Amino acid sequence: MDLPSPPKSLWRETAPAMEDSPAPQGDISCDVAIVGGGFTGLHAAHAFADAGLSVAVFEAGPVGLGGSGRNGGVVSAKFRRAFTDLAKCHGLDTARRMHGIANASVDHLIATIERFDLKEAGFQRVGALKCAHTKAAFDHAREEADWLGQTLGETGLHVLDREAVTEETGCDGFVGGVLQDRAGALQPLAYLQGLWAAARARGIAVYANAPVTDISESGTDARLRIPGGEISAKQAFIATNAYSSLTNATRRLARSLVPFRSSIVATEKLPADLDARLLKRARSYTETRRMMRWFRKVDGRIVFGGRGALGHVDSPAASRRLEQAMRTIFPMLGDVGVDYRWSGYVALSMDGLPMAGMLSDRIGYAAGFNGSGVAMSGYVGNQVAQLMTGRPHELALIERASVPAVPFYAFRSIGVRAVTFSYELMDAAGL
Repeated sequence: MDLPSPPKSLWRETAPAMEDSPAPQGDISCDVAIVGGGFTGLHAAHAFADAGLSVAVFEAGPVGLGGSGRNGGVVSAKFRRAFTDLAKCHGLDTARRMHGIANASVDHLIATIERFDLKEAGFQRVGALKCAHTKAAFDHAREEADWLGQTLGETGLHVLDREAVTEETGCDGFVGGVLQDRAGALQPLAYLQGLWAAARARGIAVYANAPVTDISESGTDARLRIPGGEISAKQAFIATNAYSSLTNATRRLARSLVPFRSSIVATEKLPADLDARLLKRARSYTETRRMMRWFRKVDGRIVFGGRGALGHVDSPAASRRLEQAMRTIFPMLGDVGVDYRWSGYVALSMDGLPMAGMLSDRIGYAAGFNGSGVAMSGYVGNQVAQLMTGRPHELALIERASVPAVPFYAFRSIGVRAVTFSYELMDAAGL
């Protein structure tokens, strides 16, 4: 098993110190064993504990090794697919249910922060602004906002003209935008560490550096193998998402997902004049190109991220394109340096929606958050725990009767490169 190294990131540099969670030694027995200690697994752990069950969580490496510790910290009520598309493909009632789930995911995150007093997460409901790079993109975003308000009753959407977007972002390359004021941002690694500390405080067993190498079923139990022993549990929950290929235990889930590299850079602290001028409301921002980039300001730095970075993890090739894109949007950065560069994987599903359900009568899973999982992954983890304990839950299209396999899985890397290249060509042509 080849574990990636914890990235040298802005999040890891600024997160508070955390108590060690050593790997277990010997055999363990519990009601529920959770494979994966990210947002999904920890929210599920708290939900199982709420049902009065004994829970043990096993993370393959250090806390925050995977996507929960590497992401951009953008909290939004959305899926990769638009609600208009979901209505067209699955009907308006289903689109309404999915819209309700999206909003519920943000509410669930906020309730969790309040419940466990996770102040270190630094959550702020500052809103998210979608910045249109062409008139056609602006028209589409405005029409979508109108549809959401009129058809699904969405509130908190505001259409901004060119001048308003320029004034807010400090750059004049956008023709307008749509602001969603329900969205927010946080320090993702600090949030995750808070979930771990809260779990430990209420008696949930949490173990880092404890990779689960095998899962089997025997009689009425699930049996999980770790380097130091064996776990016997009445139920198991798999929450390994884009890192499901690390061990054979979760390879079945890995074959339903396409890992896609997401890279982030953070500048050095901006000079006072640029700090006052750029991203002055400290929201999260996205642009409308196919190779979508997002950006926000954290502690006087521009944090800029996007998908499609190629090359080895955290190599110069993984961030070179991203830095070029950042300086194209923000030419005034000039000689402002970059202090941090890191990358990791998001898990794409074939239909662009998260997947969750049961692999067997006693093994549940959740995965495939398509790069929009800061709020959604925790909510889905919570809801699958509700499902597995016989309580009411709401997952709509997310709940699957079976796990779909990715066609031509062995060639997934070639497909990712081809899609990335074609998107970049279309963006360059203004299509």
